Amino acid sequence: MASTTLRAQSYGLRFTGQEDIQDRRTTLDLTPEKPLCVDGNLEIAFDLSLVPNYRTYFGYIFRIIQDDKKNLDLIYDQKSTSFKIIIGERFSQSIIKLDSTQLFNRWTTFRIQLDLNTSTLRVYTNNKLVIKDNVPFTESGCFRVFFGGNEFREFKSKDLPPMNLREIVVSENGQRMYYWPLNEVKGALAKDEVTGQAAVVKNPVWIKSLHTAWKVAEQVTINGNASAAFDPSTETVYVVGSDRVYSYSAQKHEREFRAQKSPPPSFLPGNQSVFNPFSNRLYNFYVDQKAIAAYDSVSKSWRNESLIPKYTIATEYWQANKFISGVDSALYILGGYGQLTYKNSIQRYHFGSRKWETVPAKGSAYTPRYLAALGTTPTADTAYLIGGYGSLTGEQMLNPKSTYDFLRYTVSDNTFKKLYELPLPKTDFAFANSLIIDSKSGLYYGLIFPNQQFKSQLQLIRGSLTQPTYESVGTPIPYQFHDTHAFSDLYYCAASQQLLAVTLYRNEQKGSTDVKIYSIAFPPNVLESQATPEKQSTRVYWFWGIAGLVAGGLALFYFRRRGRNVQTKDEFREADQETMASNPPVQTEQIEFVPIPGPKASFFFFGNFQAFDQTGSDTTKAFTPLLKELFLLLALNSIGKHRGVPSEKLNELLWPDKSGRDASNNRSVNITKLRSLLDKVGGCSLSKESGYWNITFDFSQVYVDYERYMALINDKSTLTKQTIIELGELTKQGSFLLNTEYAWLDDFKAEISNKIINTFLQYADKLRIGDDPEFLIQLTNFIFYYDPVNEDAIILKCKALAWMGKHTLAKNAFEKFTRDFKTIYGEDYKQSFSAIID
Repeated sequence: MASTTLRAQSYGLRFTGQEDIQDRRTTLDLTPEKPLCVDGNLEIAFDLSLVPNYRTYFGYIFRIIQDDKKNLDLIYDQKSTSFKIIIGERFSQSIIKLDSTQLFNRWTTFRIQLDLNTSTLRVYTNNKLVIKDNVPFTESGCFRVFFGGNEFREFKSKDLPPMNLREIVVSENGQRMYYWPLNEVKGALAKDEVTGQAAVVKNPVWIKSLHTAWKVAEQVTINGNASAAFDPSTETVYVVGSDRVYSYSAQKHEREFRAQKSPPPSFLPGNQSVFNPFSNRLYNFYVDQKAIAAYDSVSKSWRNESLIPKYTIATEYWQANKFISGVDSALYILGGYGQLTYKNSIQRYHFGSRKWETVPAKGSAYTPRYLAALGTTPTADTAYLIGGYGSLTGEQMLNPKSTYDFLRYTVSDNTFKKLYELPLPKTDFAFANSLIIDSKSGLYYGLIFPNQQFKSQLQLIRGSLTQPTYESVGTPIPYQFHDTHAFSDLYYCAASQQLLAVTLYRNEQKGSTDVKIYSIAFPPNVLESQATPEKQSTRVYWFWGIAGLVAGGLALFYFRRRGRNVQTKDEFREADQETMASNPPVQTEQIEFVPIPGPKASFFFFGNFQAFDQTGSDTTKAFTPLLKELFLLLALNSIGKHRGVPSEKLNELLWPDKSGRDASNNRSVNITKLRSLLDKVGGCSLSKESGYWNITFDFSQVYVDYERYMALINDKSTLTKQTIIELGELTKQGSFLLNTEYAWLDDFKAEISNKIINTFLQYADKLRIGDDPEFLIQLTNFIFYYDPVNEDAIILKCKALAWMGKHTLAKNAFEKFTRDFKTIYGEDYKQSFSAIID
């Protein structure tokens, strides 16, 4: 519901300063191997800004040391709000004062010139000379250069302010020697683009990664049916619970719990909260009974402004959209769902008169829906609404479906106008509650998710206000979705330049709500291989396979997985492409399907379950939750165990709450449905033999990745490098039946994971480190897809990297492993790096 002005994309290195413990503070060492030796003039230039919204700003920007004896330091002093130069044991007579707007919101270019022939120091900020002094440096010497903290001999220090750094240039006598842009996304090394020399970073926070990956900012459990609201002026998220109001400040990175004397009177399932930016008040409301109350932060109590609910009913306005207009200082509530009906009503509450009314909308563009997203202009005189799920009549039984129209609502005349309609995606999606609107650049941001899945993901998209185009930005967010239990929203923080995503999940049994707040730096990066949700829904993977012995040689053929583009871990790690300029063109990418050899029908079990018929059409949606479970139960027992499932077992697993006759009737109906569905897919059929229900697959007509996995895993005596690659490419598409959870499935999943890891390790045992170290590293990566803390794999990987002379990469891999090990097991990994590579 927010509005913003976009800024250009950032990159660089963020330094963790006094706000964290010493061991976590950042150091950048430009001379880790040997000092920098120069004659004549030395110049060091860099861009600097301070990170806003922290309490302590004090310490070293850089420390330059000549011949390990004489130091030249630049520090920031919070008391005097100035930069100071330290030359040996004295301060330079001049200081550097910068306007706070310049210091925190923009990059300042510093140039440090050392004329060693005349022992003169000159300091420039944005090409303006601010300090000129003498330095006791010799005409020629060797320098060590540190930014932030350092641990060098008697010069060591961990005092540094939270700051951003980029574009470091080192020149000798006017000739550029080194250039570190600091545009990395990960790792503990920064590459010089002139000579390739690596600078070493301890505790790095790469700014570009902050614009790529969401991180968990807060998570908490609140009693009762919680609802969320956002104050854009203070960048505070409020979550209203039954016994307290929780707040999280994105600026201060602080949270607070405020006890309340009584819950809001509208505190029923489906209640919503909203922050009025025009009066700076927090409100909670329940649409069905026109109940609304304002929170008094001083008395920590709620003041009723309209009727109090006298009985509990299930709301008819789940997932309704809302905004407060500056035109008439009123709360507008649009759409929603309840009692098998989708709504397209507009209800208005006027804060001044404290009256509710229904507003008749003009035009027919706004059809009944929920799970749409809404955002407004800065004064909220105009609202934009996109997507949702509903039907033309509002009846749930009459052809409900996802909609992708983009509407504009004008408050002054209550008129909706359809601006455009997005192309139909391959996989349907709905929206989180709010859009971020930027009228100046003509863009919006919103969160989408597949609303037909419980274990789902929120994906941030950036779209155009005038064209039906959009693209994915940022990595996905895990999201458990149930339309009457879950809620998600998106907020924009203008001052701290970040987006916040909030997810709520109501646990009826515990009487509480799980709250998670995620953050990403703004503007977010485009993911290189994940340009749109349409591309997400057409995930493409290649499989290696053995075609057979032809003319005495082994020919390779491939399968291209259709209809899928969920990213692999490698893709996420490589998703570091910079976002566009301040007004980027927004593209909606389409996947071009390439004809593939081999079977046309296919089932994919690794990753999310998907099915395709012999024409290549995606039939996954035809497998309803019950048909999907029935199919998987029969398929896994038919392919893996070769015996099928008896009727009694089907009744026990799928209809445990039914009597014998009812369970049999349900079984018969669904067996008939599944048989018809499999006939349409082709290449497989359902039958009953000797009391066991089976699915028979004709593998010349249908491809099943689980069957190919079984063939590879059970024939270890003939494992070759190519079959190992095929197994790795097949299994790295995702864990077995990702996002599919049944109690009976757990044993299958555990057995498959163990067999995959053991097969890779068995083949690795046949290799010597020096035979093919690159392939050995690839093999360990396959293992890490299923077990990120496998000790055998990390030992092999470190040894292979060390054998290739890549000691730094080996050390980085080991350090990541130890971090993951401690996260999972809660204890330090016992072996040292030196012990492993020895």
